[in-house]
Amino acid sequence: MNTLLLLLLAAVVGWVVWKLLKKPDANNDGVVDHKDAFAAVREATNEAKAHATKVLDVNNDGKVDLADVKVAGDAVKEQVKKVRRTRAKKAE
Repeated sequence: MNTLLLLLLAAVVGWVVWKLLKKPDANNDGVVDHKDAFAAVREATNEAKAHATKVLDVNNDGKVDLADVKVAGDAVKEQVKKVRRTRAKKAE
């Protein structure tokens, strides 16, 4: 568990460092400082939220909510029914 947590932390730090290397002076003040690091973190966070919303928004209403869970649950139920039918046919 600790290894997984460290790997995740390293990935996040690497992502922020990549953002900093890509655009080191984000606020164009001539100095690379903590404000630029905060801007890189903010940009990485916004990208992560956008990607998560894109992946998890199953019903395409623009937000992730319980309706998405219901739609995903219904899809899983359909897949289970298909598997059960296929296994029943093979058993006969």
